Amino acid sequence: MNGSLNLRQMKYFIAVAEELSFRCAAARLCITQPPLSRQIQALEENLGVLLFERGNRRIQLTDAGEQFLERARLLLRDSEHIVMQFRQPPAARVQALNLGITTVIDASLFSWIETEFAQRFPLLRLNVKRQISIRSVRDLNRGILDVAVVGLPLHTESLVLNHLLDEPMVVGLSGSHPAAKKRKLSLRDLDQENLFWFDRKQNPAYYDHCERVFARMRFTPARTIEPPDFHILLSLVAEGQGIALIPRSLKTMKRKGIIYKDLDEGEQLGIGVAVAHRAGEPSDLIAAFIGFLKGYLAESKISA
Repeated sequence: MNGSLNLRQMKYFIAVAEELSFRCAAARLCITQPPLSRQIQALEENLGVLLFERGNRRIQLTDAGEQFLERARLLLRDSEHIVMQFRQPPAARVQALNLGITTVIDASLFSWIETEFAQRFPLLRLNVKRQISIRSVRDLNRGILDVAVVGLPLHTESLVLNHLLDEPMVVGLSGSHPAAKKRKLSLRDLDQENLFWFDRKQNPAYYDHCERVFARMRFTPARTIEPPDFHILLSLVAEGQGIALIPRSLKTMKRKGIIYKDLDEGEQLGIGVAVAHRAGEPSDLIAAFIGFLKGYLAESKISA
């Protein structure tokens, strides 16, 4: 044991601990698995403890690994803070990070981001655009955005994706609906209903994914294009004019006359949430931001 800690090893360790997969961690770090495994092994040898229990199919943190993860995050956070403070001369112009955030999930899931970002990166400015994912993909490819939180499935072309969390779908229906008394529903219970559903051009990849699930379940309800305003949609559902399938986080949007029910197929229809950036453009800032984002979600137990 040499008594010193390598920040690169801290970064590698945190990536493996959050992904619980050497393969996924290597992809996230844009390296191959062998050097990643060697660095983790070197870290364990330096510390004199095992940080991971390695099985044939999966790995998990040891008790020592759990304790070390908390300290490693703090150490890496402090090191990033120091670098950001001293990298630029005091008179330098404030650097900006342009971020897109999908509107398909509840905005409160990322309401903390600007405050936390300002604390973590005080010399940087965060510009946030809240918009549908397909526009964020367009803006990333045009260089308007540096990074974006998007919903999946999505045609992302050459973008690099890092998974953040999953949002199962639930069903919203009128409180007077006969099915409202059931604890949980299936698409089969709703086949005779009018479904408020989005236009395919908003996200062709996700639309086609849902169509495949619907086909497997033989779910063929009448459909009405949902209004762009979510509050209007809830009003129509409350009036009994149809049902809506929505991400689980949007259950926080309460309205009199609306109830939400879990769906047997909720996971199959679920929306993945990922952070995307352009391929071939690795930067310390983007890497630090993605680490900050995943670390906060993991610490807050928001991620799935």
